[in-house]
Amino acid sequence: MAEMTPGAALRQIQQAQAGLKSARKSLRLLRDDARAAPNMLKHGWERLAEAHRILASIPLTAATEPVMTKQLALQRYATALLVRLRRVARQDFSGLDGEDEDSEELDS
Repeated sequence: MAEMTPGAALRQIQQAQAGLKSARKSLRLLRDDARAAPNMLKHGWERLAEAHRILASIPLTAATEPVMTKQLALQRYATALLVRLRRVARQDFSGLDGEDEDSEELDS
């Protein structure tokens, strides 16, 4: 099997980013229907776990400066999602619909 390239690593990180964004968007729907919390929590947790699997699969040979920078941004974004998931688990739906600076950093 061929070694992963930095370009392939960046594409994988973008895939993880898309999954996390999907989870964040779905959490915003809870302000309209709190009964969906268990499903949204599960969806968010699965996206978070997948992002960590993707990051863990990147070999050192593909860990260039741009790849590491994107990894840092994705990990900050994942942490922000985890904070929101913890709120959902506590049935605290405040702060689920606002964007924050993490999303801007990921797009750069």
